Amino acid sequence: MTAGGLGALLTEAFDLYRRNLRVVLGVAIPIVVIVTGVTALGLGELTARFNPAPPSRDLVIDVLASGLVTVPLISSILAQLVYAERRGEHPAVTVLVGNALEVFPTVLLVIAAWLAVSFVGLVTLIVPGIYIFVSWYFVVQGVVIDGDRGFSAIARSAALVRGHWWQSLGTGVAFVLVAGLVPQFVLDVAFTPVARSANSYAIVVLVVALARVILLPFVAIGSTLYYLRLRDAAAGTAPRQPPRRF
Repeated sequence: MTAGGLGALLTEAFDLYRRNLRVVLGVAIPIVVIVTGVTALGLGELTARFNPAPPSRDLVIDVLASGLVTVPLISSILAQLVYAERRGEHPAVTVLVGNALEVFPTVLLVIAAWLAVSFVGLVTLIVPGIYIFVSWYFVVQGVVIDGDRGFSAIARSAALVRGHWWQSLGTGVAFVLVAGLVPQFVLDVAFTPVARSANSYAIVVLVVALARVILLPFVAIGSTLYYLRLRDAAAGTAPRQPPRRF
């Protein structure tokens, strides 16, 4: 993808994000608050003193909770929203959430397989792990948009990325830099001194939650738009209709 193509994709994602801000926040805030809050409560972080280097066990648990629950749910809901907008449809939020919950077991299965295989590849030979992480990245879209199940969703993602691997990696890095690192850096600079002064780790939890509310929906929208571009390029025609309408 050229710089112009990447810029257009970022602009389109931001425009969708902005135009559907109420839906995006209405979806992201409850999911992030519940998952992050329950995790932090279980780890005792809401009453803990400020700690700039929390135990690695706590970090792993938090990442797993986000990766296996928060990210799949937000991605499933917003993938439907993006695809529906492309078709000129405007489904109710309750329909989007209901569909996402219906396919959540399938999404969780493919997400778990994607992360597990990527992790094994990363800790053994590094390069295979990175390759698989990028190649299988669009499993959620495969399930939600195209109705794929199990290995079919993985195979679809890998097939679409094949021949576009470096482009896909660069696009993903650009979205994370724009929507993730910048907001996280700003929040860290603004809130870390407050957390240290108040000696409260709960403020750190708040910063993490705010960053996820900003980052995850934007990445979900952008990755779906990119998935649809890959899908159209592979088909060479108009997008294949999904097995059901939203």
